[in-house]
Amino acid sequence: MTYKTKRLLWARWQRFKRWEFWPVWAVYPPVLASVVWHGIRLRGLTLWTNCNPAMEASGMALEEKGGILDSFGGPDGRVRVAGYLRIGAGAKDALQHVKGFMKERGLDYPVVLKPDFGQRGQGVEIVKNEEAAQRWVENCEEGFLVQELIGGLEFGVHWSKFPDAEKGSVASLCGKHPQSVTGDGERTLERLILDDDRAVLMSRYYFSKFADSLDRVPGRNEKFTLAPIGTHARGAVFTDERSLITEELREAFDEMGARFPGFHHGRYDVKVPSVDDLQAGRHIVVLELNGVMGEPAHIYQPGYPWWEGVRDLCGQFKTAAEVGAAWRKKGVSPPEPGDLLDLIRRHREKNYLEVDEFRQSS
Repeated sequence: MTYKTKRLLWARWQRFKRWEFWPVWAVYPPVLASVVWHGIRLRGLTLWTNCNPAMEASGMALEEKGGILDSFGGPDGRVRVAGYLRIGAGAKDALQHVKGFMKERGLDYPVVLKPDFGQRGQGVEIVKNEEAAQRWVENCEEGFLVQELIGGLEFGVHWSKFPDAEKGSVASLCGKHPQSVTGDGERTLERLILDDDRAVLMSRYYFSKFADSLDRVPGRNEKFTLAPIGTHARGAVFTDERSLITEELREAFDEMGARFPGFHHGRYDVKVPSVDDLQAGRHIVVLELNGVMGEPAHIYQPGYPWWEGVRDLCGQFKTAAEVGAAWRKKGVSPPEPGDLLDLIRRHREKNYLEVDEFRQSS
């Protein structure tokens, strides 16, 4: 048995042992049972999809990244949205639109390109030059966003607020850390991935993504970034940073939430220059906003107990149902079950298309 085979078998065993890598169907049954229970308790099985009236089904599925970001009104405060431009499907001279946005904003490469629809980082790429941007645009048949690349530390901030409450709450704060390996001038990239106990767990994805570079030997102390974006499914490491939550942080996101009427429960993905800035609630830049399906991502910290993760997920959907019930009292009707089933069907059809396109472009 070769070393590579041994390491890949070890990685498969580790992924089986670590629930952070389990598929959704293996994690969510108890969460689904909790959703049903709270639906019965509150007399509305779909109330959890009523917590964000400004989003279709509260952002359960088929949400458009650009459409959500478009919904923030008012002047920037302690939190702002990263500069972006939406480019529609089939737009002529799409690359020219990208270049026009960069010129208007005074930006140079790299910039971020991402499908307007997509989950778990599918198709998101940091393009470093015009040639890479041209390739990405040519492979994208759907609408997409070009967004300024923000430096600093990345976090996921889960925020909730009842419609008549004076204050919201931050129940989850997750640190998102890029995955990389460091060369020694001797080992190939493939060997560096195999030797790294974390990178090898994502080796199937990395071997596909860097197929043309696996034989390359990075120089001594050369850092090779494997996962530059803060997405767990693309290799980023998540950490539980709830100890950093402050009153100033909560106040900053209360202000941001007030700029999006009808949004009351979900997760912001943000960048910030430093931990001090995060805790002070200043210089925070929003990259994306996820609705009701935005998980409290701290649960994916390596070693976080499965039962605690399930408990936190159940708590998230409990709060969503209770916020949805509060909106029902204010006259906002929750979606009908048949409408949700149709939305799920359309989401699955769309998601399969996006996954296929992502695989082709990889």
